[in-house]
Formats: sequence, structure tokens, C-alpha cells
Amino acid sequence: MKHIAFCSFGKDSLAQIIEIKRLGLPLDEVVCCRIWFNDEIPGEHPLQVQFIEKATEILKREFNIDVTFIQSNWTFVSHFYRVKRKGKHVGYNYGFPFIKGAWCVDRLKQEVINKYLRKFRGEQVIQYVGIAADEPERIKNLPNVRYILNELNLTENDCFEICMKYDLLSPKYKKSFRDGCWFCPKQSLSSLYDLWQEYPELFNKLKELQPHSFNTFKIGQSIFDIENRFISGYVPRRKLRGAK
Repeated sequence: MKHIAFCSFGKDSLAQIIEIKRLGLPLDEVVCCRIWFNDEIPGEHPLQVQFIEKATEILKREFNIDVTFIQSNWTFVSHFYRVKRKGKHVGYNYGFPFIKGAWCVDRLKQEVINKYLRKFRGEQVIQYVGIAADEPERIKNLPNVRYILNELNLTENDCFEICMKYDLLSPKYKKSFRDGCWFCPKQSLSSLYDLWQEYPELFNKLKELQPHSFNTFKIGQSIFDIENRFISGYVPRRKLRGAK
């Protein structure tokens, strides 16, 4: 039997690993699936890229954990330009992912994880998935999956505190509660505003893609519409929800 913890290097997945080690639960491997924007640029926010390197060293030093990194053969950009052959919008590029049912989650992450797990065919695999107790809507009753944070009734704020003890809290949380990809349409306008101000070269990458997408970056708003709001003086309200 194999016990694998999947880690995004967000507060929840890291807190779960810490608790697994504290409780002495079996853990054979920690796996991180990374998404890349293109062949040169990671999908994580630049601050998160630096943090992953640091956190990997802390996990090794404090818990003797080596992290296995996996990734798709597709990048966000290469799949963005891939032509749809079935379903809606046949003949168009995939373009920007929709808010619901985003193709990037399925094609660049879940398919990669499923392929990795298939190598254990014939063995029973228990997956640890880091979802906090105050996110019950995300928890699914699946066989061979354990939600340690939920079992221990640990909330998202608890995860902040647990990670802070080991210096395993990403600096990204100082400005945003979310730690997803910098090009994700699901991110808040405040995150996009920070990207526009602090990393204009990345924001410009989204502007380069917009004319080649049949849909807008956000529902009813192209990336150009969003930039024009910023230029006109709009500053989005920031919501940190307990981040410290």
C-alpha cells in the first residue's frame, strides 16, 4: 500500500503534510504537479516560484521529505492554441479557460496526476488531499482518499498558523488569499491589479493572447477592458480572509 500526499505548496497542502508527520501517519511520497505558462515561464506567481524552492528545502531539512515534481507535456500556451475537435466551438482555439470547468485544471493537472497514479496499478494507493474543514463543499466521498485536515477539524486559519511555525507560509498570502497560477481567470481583480503593477511583462503576455481567444479573459471582460479600468484609476478592494 502506498500513501501519497499531493502538494500545491499552498497553506492547506503544506499544513496537511506537517500534521501527517506530527501524527506519524504513513507517507511514502509527496507529489507536486506544476503547470507551466510556456516552456520558459512557470505558471506560479514569481513570489510562489521562489517560495517553492525554499519550502522544498525546509521539507527536506525538517521532515526528511523529498518532493516529486510532475508536469504535463502541454503548457498553458500550447494548449491555448490547440484547436477544438469536438464539443462546443469546434474549429476554434481552446482559448482562455472558462471559470467553470476550466480545461487547464483537467488537462494540465488532473490528467497528469491520474497518469502518475496509474504507474502504481496493482497496488492500493491512499491519497492525502489537503482541504480544510471549513471547505466542506470541496470534499468528495471518494475511495482511498483521506482529508486529514477535515478529519482533525482544522480550518484555513488553523493552516496559516501551522505553516507559520515552520516558515512554510508563502509570501503570496501577504497580498492575496489565493495561490494559483498568475494567468488564471479565476483570480481576483486585486491579484490582476498587482500583476499589472508589479509584473507588467507577465500582464502583457495575457494581452498577447486575448486576440487569439474566442472568449474573453473574464466573463464579459477582456484583459484589455480590465487594464483600461486600472488605467482610469480603478483600484480593486483586497480581501485576505485571515491571511497574515
